Order: sequence, then structure tokens, then C-alpha cells
Amino acid sequence: MGSAASGHSLRVGAVHDDADPAWKAFYPEDLPEDWRLAYYGNYWKDLLIPAGEWEQFTLDSNWIRDLPDALRLYFEVPDDLAEPGDPCARLAAALGPRLGGLLMVDPSVLPAGVLPPGQFLGRAPGLPASDGIAASAAFVNETSVVLVLTPEPGLGPPGWRSLLEAAHACLPAAREAIAFLRAGPRELELAETILRLSGLAWRGR
Repeated sequence: MGSAASGHSLRVGAVHDDADPAWKAFYPEDLPEDWRLAYYGNYWKDLLIPAGEWEQFTLDSNWIRDLPDALRLYFEVPDDLAEPGDPCARLAAALGPRLGGLLMVDPSVLPAGVLPPGQFLGRAPGLPASDGIAASAAFVNETSVVLVLTPEPGLGPPGWRSLLEAAHACLPAAREAIAFLRAGPRELELAETILRLSGLAWRGR
């Protein structure tokens, strides 16, 4: 098992999914929909917007003004986006420091100089097969690693610990690492607790 002392550690965030009943129940019934990201930001500081919601979040930037300063948004850039340079640059300019990163299968499709290298991450091999992980994807740049993990349904605490240890064991040293989980808020809280208790949690920002 890795440890925080090995030079790398991990934090977790959610994959945005307001259609999931667990996330619907997480938000107060009387909370306006356009306040949900701000509410989420009171609990976690990183959120991944999946490729299927790209247009919802990029066609109109008014929602950005309500974001808490500490929240960092990551975006899966759709593979079929014909010319990603302009929309990616506009999104980066609108979000400013709230942009955590843009996850791309092939960052070389971006015109040179459109974005600073630290703002996009390229696809890398996913995690090796492991108990508890139904699917995984990985994205990297010179300073960061982002994992997108789909856990197997019904994992208990031992299963979650195995999943997180497997993720941590694959991290390169000295890189900021985030695991975005396709899971509900209770699972996210459990994962955070396990990371803290096992010494694998990242204690940055």
C-alpha cells in the first residue's frame, strides 16, 4: 500500500449527475437549481462535468457568477467536438481560476498557445483491473493526474478501501491527484473518510 509519505496523495470529487436520485436527495427541496453548484462547493472542492453536459455548461456562462471561489471545475471535452480550440479558450477565460482542467483524449488537436499546458490533461491508460472498480479512465499532464472511476455497485468500506488503495498505488510521485467518482454523496463521504484514516488524503488547497 502507498502512503502520503511516498510523495503523492489523493483527494476525491464527484462526477456531476443531477439525474441521480442520490444527488437529487442531497440538495434541499427548496434550493434553486442554479444554486446547486454553490451548495456542492460547501462540501467538496472539485467537480467533474461529463462530456454529455458540455453544451449545457458552455453555451451560457451566467451560471459562473454564483460559483464559490474555492470550487474547481473539470470538464470532459467531447471527442466529437470539431474545433475545440475556441470553445475551450472561451470556457477557460470565463472560469478563470475556477477551471481545474480540461480532460481530452488527444490534446494535440488544440491549436498551439490556445491554453497554458497546465489547463488541459491528456488521456492515459486507466487503472489495472481491480476489485471494486467497474471502469476507469486516467488523464495526466506535467503536474496533475485525474482519475475517473466507476465503482462496482454495493461496495462496503473494505471494498472502498481496496479501490482507493489501488488508485493511490498507480499514482506517479509528486503530482496532484484527484479521483472523480461516479457515485452518490454518501459514497463520496465514505471515500473521504477512508482517505483520511489511511493517510492517503491530499491536504492541499
